[in-house]
Amino acid sequence: MDPPAFVRNLTYYSNQAIMLTVFAVIITHFILKNAYIQIAESEKKKEDLQRQKNFLLGFSHELRNLINSLMGNVKLAALEPLSDKVKDLLANAEVCSELLLHLVNNILDTGKVEIGDLEINPTPIKFYDIMERVWSVCSELIRRKNLTGRMRIKNNIPKILTLDHYRLTQIFLNLIGNAVKYTDIGGVDVIVEWIANKELVDDKCFEPCPFVSGTEDQEEGVFEKSRAFSVFDSSLIILNFFSRKINRALLKPVTDLSKGILKVTVSDTGSGIDPGDIGKLFKRFTQVSSDQSKRKLGTGLGLFITKELCERMNGQVRVFSKPGKGSAFTFCLPVEPASEQASSLYDLELIKKVTARRKLKAMIVDDQPMSNTIIANFLNKFGVEVCDVVLNGLIAYETFLEREKRRELPQIITMDLEMPEMDGKQAAAKIRKHEFERKINPCFLVIISGNCSESEIKECLDKKGEIKADAFLKKPTSVDELCRVISAHFIKPF
Repeated sequence: MDPPAFVRNLTYYSNQAIMLTVFAVIITHFILKNAYIQIAESEKKKEDLQRQKNFLLGFSHELRNLINSLMGNVKLAALEPLSDKVKDLLANAEVCSELLLHLVNNILDTGKVEIGDLEINPTPIKFYDIMERVWSVCSELIRRKNLTGRMRIKNNIPKILTLDHYRLTQIFLNLIGNAVKYTDIGGVDVIVEWIANKELVDDKCFEPCPFVSGTEDQEEGVFEKSRAFSVFDSSLIILNFFSRKINRALLKPVTDLSKGILKVTVSDTGSGIDPGDIGKLFKRFTQVSSDQSKRKLGTGLGLFITKELCERMNGQVRVFSKPGKGSAFTFCLPVEPASEQASSLYDLELIKKVTARRKLKAMIVDDQPMSNTIIANFLNKFGVEVCDVVLNGLIAYETFLEREKRRELPQIITMDLEMPEMDGKQAAAKIRKHEFERKINPCFLVIISGNCSESEIKECLDKKGEIKADAFLKKPTSVDELCRVISAHFIKPF
């Protein structure tokens, strides 16, 4: 006898429910397993990124300490009375050290791009001073290959721009270095312009391009094209091998401090680039050129880093090229001008008077004796007395307490970050805490470190944090940089 219909239906639906339950359990198992694998992979990726970050910080610290010693000694030697021959040798050594630092920066920054830690730190800078420094290095590269070269700068660019001058210099060296590398006959031409009252980089910023579409341009190379551009414009300042200093009398007074676009074009008469290779230019470890003999030279990182830096600064870089005629790279950056009164201007003689009147004293904290010697010499150059030089944070804190008892506290402390016994962060935090508890006027604290990641800099300069540093300088630093931050603090804007 067959079971009733409702029993058959109940059995059927029960079997279906069991099958669905089993299916749901299996699906849930696979979902949970996949989620677990993703979480595990994510955690492993985070650990790998952290290990990579720690490696880069340590690697950067060691390299920058060595380069800081090299560049510091060269610059200190150049300040002494020397024969012309020795001055030339030191000038060559300074160019080589700048290029070594540039190469190290490109390698380290490639790793920083991967972990998302490529830092941009804009500050008010004397723009024309930076251009003189850039040209002193780049013109030497051009001269060594017996090429012609010049930099033309519009005189309507504001004197003070808010920029990361380390990164701006890096971009210039990448582009001009590439132009020199792929050019054997002819020259390299650099044009620096200012597009006023602009906030966003757009297509119009790149006009007029070195190459204009049409048959009239087919026989003319970019170098000739850029040379013809504004050739009769008396507002351009020209730097060449014989004149590496800008005549300040030619600068145009700028009253409009609206955000503008800094436009730079670097053109050459080199081998040019095939149209099919242009899309590969800004990739890592990639070199493209119609001249096969040049591809083995260099690291293949310069244009990759240039593109990353321009984009991090809200700008763009583009290339225009013709095989056999040459190439032109143009980058545009939105920039905020600053007033001269509000900027961190310095004057060596003025700060000497201030330090002499206030009798400023400094403590230097760094575990590298050579770095201590260089910073001490820098401080002495503009009249700051170095009262203590210590090799780790613990001794620095103890020395600070001893000087408080004698009422001989230093007004300036320069602090490295990576040190034995007690690192710079811990020492700075303890000093700041003691100043707060004892109601002591805070010292001017300058972090000078090779650990230059964006997170490190933000942590040190955070006014709500424990360190509360007043300034952060990257190694290798210079007497100009140290003088700039000290004068900005101790000399009131005029």
